[in-house]
Amino acid sequence: MIHRREPAAKASARTLQLSDGDVYVRTTGGSNRPKILLLHGATVPGWEFDRIVPYLVNAGMSIICPDLYGHGASARPTVRYDHDLFVRQVTELLDALQVDEPVNILGHSLGAAIGVRLACAEPTRVSRLVLTAPLLDFLSQQPAGKLLKVPLLGELMIHGYVKPMLLRRRARRYGPIEDGRFARMFAAQYDQPGFGRALLSLIRNGGLGDQRDCYELLDAQGHQTLILRGTDDEIFSAAQLATIGRLVPRAQVAEVPKLGHSMMMTHPQEVAPLITEYLAA
Repeated sequence: MIHRREPAAKASARTLQLSDGDVYVRTTGGSNRPKILLLHGATVPGWEFDRIVPYLVNAGMSIICPDLYGHGASARPTVRYDHDLFVRQVTELLDALQVDEPVNILGHSLGAAIGVRLACAEPTRVSRLVLTAPLLDFLSQQPAGKLLKVPLLGELMIHGYVKPMLLRRRARRYGPIEDGRFARMFAAQYDQPGFGRALLSLIRNGGLGDQRDCYELLDAQGHQTLILRGTDDEIFSAAQLATIGRLVPRAQVAEVPKLGHSMMMTHPQEVAPLITEYLAA
């Protein structure tokens, strides 16, 4: 029997109303293809995967790419921003999309930790995980982290220091990519009401803090996992990679030479084969 690959469907975008607010999600690829859920990092919405999505679709995958609450075109509800919120969001999203089969997960930074927690909370909904520069304990590296938790002072700092710093950093990092398209999109999100409030809540409620517990749980669950790090990544260090490797000894680990934290945006042609070959194995 000859099996014909289903032609890729056009990309579509929609907004779904879930229990904590509206969620913007883009889907690409045919309905009968293996599904991969893309979970972005902190402060950068789902468009951070734009340059790698075509490679995933060409490899036969169907893409589900939401903006997490507080990001992009999704709502910025006045709630506690923690991992429980995001796991609930993703679970409700899969229900709303009527996804019954297990999905693969491609998570970056914060999104990697959320994907791990989803796999631990709903193990039958997740197949394999690919964790790129997964979050371990970002706040421990930030001298201002404790100050942001102080009432009033944190509010002053998030608007007077953190947001302007992020804008400069993203402009520097994303400016050379596609004539600055991603830098402009980040600047547009920066100005939306609730962005700073959501980020501050994420910081205060452990969203960017120590995630060791979830990686220990992942190892107990036994999900097949690939962890990727760029050797020039200044945010997710080699020492952090080694720590997660000890917590999840079942995981396959690979370092990509000369790439940084945003390697899926800067060098998708180098990263995509590692992901697609792993998921197809």
